[in-house]
Amino acid sequence: MKTITVTAKSGKSRLLINEKLKNLHKYCNIDETIIIMDKNIARLYGNSFNDFKTIIIDGSEKNKNIETVVNIYKKLLEFSCDRHSFIVGIGGGVVTDITGFVSSTFLRGIRYAFVPTTLLSQVDAAVGGKNGVNFMEIKNIIGTFSQPDFVIIDTDVLKTLDKKEFISGIGEIIKCSIISGGEFFDLLVNNLHNVISEFGKNLLPENALAWNKEGNLLSYFIEESLKIKADIVEKDEKEEGLRKVLNFGHTLAHAIEIAENIPHGAAVIKGIKFSCDFSTKEGFLDIEENKKITSLLEFTGVSLSLGIKTEQDKIKETLAHDKKKKGDTIDFIFIKNIGDIFISNIKIEKVMEAIDDMCINR
Repeated sequence: MKTITVTAKSGKSRLLINEKLKNLHKYCNIDETIIIMDKNIARLYGNSFNDFKTIIIDGSEKNKNIETVVNIYKKLLEFSCDRHSFIVGIGGGVVTDITGFVSSTFLRGIRYAFVPTTLLSQVDAAVGGKNGVNFMEIKNIIGTFSQPDFVIIDTDVLKTLDKKEFISGIGEIIKCSIISGGEFFDLLVNNLHNVISEFGKNLLPENALAWNKEGNLLSYFIEESLKIKADIVEKDEKEEGLRKVLNFGHTLAHAIEIAENIPHGAAVIKGIKFSCDFSTKEGFLDIEENKKITSLLEFTGVSLSLGIKTEQDKIKETLAHDKKKKGDTIDFIFIKNIGDIFISNIKIEKVMEAIDDMCINR
């Protein structure tokens, strides 16, 4: 097991990489702990937590709303929770986001932790302290910043993922590798195809990286992604500047996710392609560098187009309500080179024009 510590203004968080779900009891007092668990995780692993008070929820995106939060508040009151209580969210990104939001607001904040069970939540949603729920089809428009006490990253639970969800997590790993550049990106270029093709057969090839003695290739990619995110969060927890680079590909991705009803990571893959093409159009990113990134994105099998016109119109409509916009402008994340990302405040209208232009040219 490896530990990465995130030290932010709102608190410290330990990321326990290659720890096991079954060892949760080592990190919390069973009598004081309430588990919020995805219903599918409860079906697979619920018997391991019979000694805990448990709240089972539907971890789908449509249930990431205030109504679900209110129902959990009611259950916490039924359990007579107080400020000594401890909450653990076990599930994908929806469950961890809801758990973090509930824990940060109930009784003005009680301690909590996560056991993310999807690749996407292990490298993104469960790490960094951003907790939120959706409102009126706007993603994470209501939320808080607070750090979980710990996050257990157990790659064994990924064996139950379907391929679509696995690829969704790969999208966030690709994003981190582009932000980082260097060896991380090169390793992903040379090995991503093998990791994806092994999924469902030998999910975690033990000898993929000889020097990574404590894990395997996928564990290495998760660890590197977490190091990148942890470093950025420590410097800018509340997304006042530097942390915005973690939104690379996301400006359009959140709109695509809603418009096309696809997993978050798949939308990020499409959003990265758009950001690269937009950067090339603006003269920032060299065509050859763009092609290198595009080749990596193509390994995922996700269509890189923006869909039919009705979906494009929905993308633009959703983008107009993005929580990161400022009046008629928005902070867009451009790329100059692999490992060289920058933020520019531009007119939303300019992004809309780029959507139209790229849809015509694809």
